[in-house]
Amino acid sequence: MELMPSLYYQRVFVPGCYYHVYNRGAHQQNIFQDDQDYQTFTEILGYYLIHPSGIAQSILNRKAKDCKVTNLVKDPPSCAVLAYCLMPNHFHLMLKQLSQELTISDLMRRVSIGYAMYYNDRYHHSGTIFQGRYKNILITNEYQWVYLSKYIHRNPMHLQSYEPCKLLNYTYSSYPNYLGKRQNDWLDTSTFLDRYHKNPPQEYQDFVEDGGDVGNIEKITIDVNEEQG
Repeated sequence: MELMPSLYYQRVFVPGCYYHVYNRGAHQQNIFQDDQDYQTFTEILGYYLIHPSGIAQSILNRKAKDCKVTNLVKDPPSCAVLAYCLMPNHFHLMLKQLSQELTISDLMRRVSIGYAMYYNDRYHHSGTIFQGRYKNILITNEYQWVYLSKYIHRNPMHLQSYEPCKLLNYTYSSYPNYLGKRQNDWLDTSTFLDRYHKNPPQEYQDFVEDGGDVGNIEKITIDVNEEQG
């Protein structure tokens, strides 16, 4: 079975399929400067997952500046997030397309615009903050599907002094959710945790923090010709 991801970025998103979505800052500059930036991006992502119909970007921007995107009215979800990790100059998402009401393309466009408006306003910045359009890879087999979450949750190890045992302390990823340390009502952890039976959080932690197979993870989870880290 072919284990490499497609070298062609998918722009047609099929319900029931999974995708690795990622992007980085323009010129590899940081897009997250502090806790508020990380939290704001996460809240904007959560907003559009729970409320696909959205609201005016200017209204969302004013709310996001205070890090208080509240009073969400839940709509039937069109996309699901299974894992995410925000790094200083890039982010990774594992997404599933559920229906065509809001495609992953719609979601990422709204999230990217919403966060860019917030960032430019806060830092008096002008122009794009991302390195072009987001990249996305169709997950084509179960092996790739399983190891993508491991790759995403191990991403903080690219930072200095981060070891597997410290991954739980990195708060800008979904890893703490998988271990029962935090809850987000828009994050799907059950799809992976249901694969385990005795102690799902502990078994998943063992899987992520075991470094014996890390050499092959990057090859099957990203287009290595485009993305590093």
